[in-house]
Amino acid sequence: MTNSENGDIRDLKAFESWVNEGDRLLMQKEYVAALICYDSALELNKDDVKVWDNRGVALSGAGRYSDAIESFEISLDLKPDDFQAWSNMGVSMAALKRFEEAINCFDRALDIKPEDSNTWDNRGTVLFSLTRYEEALESFNKSLKVNPDDAKAWAGKGSVLKFMGNYEEAIKCLEKFIELASGDISSQIEEAWAMIFDLKLLLSQKKDE
Repeated sequence: MTNSENGDIRDLKAFESWVNEGDRLLMQKEYVAALICYDSALELNKDDVKVWDNRGVALSGAGRYSDAIESFEISLDLKPDDFQAWSNMGVSMAALKRFEEAINCFDRALDIKPEDSNTWDNRGTVLFSLTRYEEALESFNKSLKVNPDDAKAWAGKGSVLKFMGNYEEAIKCLEKFIELASGDISSQIEEAWAMIFDLKLLLSQKKDE
């Protein structure tokens, strides 16, 4: 084996090691440390789409949304039909309140992979922020068609229905959210209970009128 081949093997192993460590740190939400790993990996291979994508996620997690968008754009230059990069870039756009651009990103992602409930959820959340309630409701319904046990979609749908004045259906959605929600979002569960209480009070007042 030549010295060149040995060097290529060492670089490949080093690249994989940096990527694996970056992925581990990203899962643990240690975003700055993950970013260091991804940057080290990209010094060895600048053409890996997944690394650019995960680097963007790490930057977004660290609150560096503009830098995250640049990373996703590089990923998309390498692979224009990278569903995950479009979806993740939408999240960063939304964090910067660039809502219309966020919706465009989510739409591009859903053109590629229409059965992704998380992207439908994020699209619905942005539309809700823009008070485009009918469109938001449609997004959450499409998410639930893909995954009927999507707690986030039930919460979003409940919030939309509340603002649309459909209190009884909103309560049902929020109760479904509480049934499906995991313990690590206890604050959101508490908010859902508070919203249900308020909605039941409004319904009671309506009946007394």
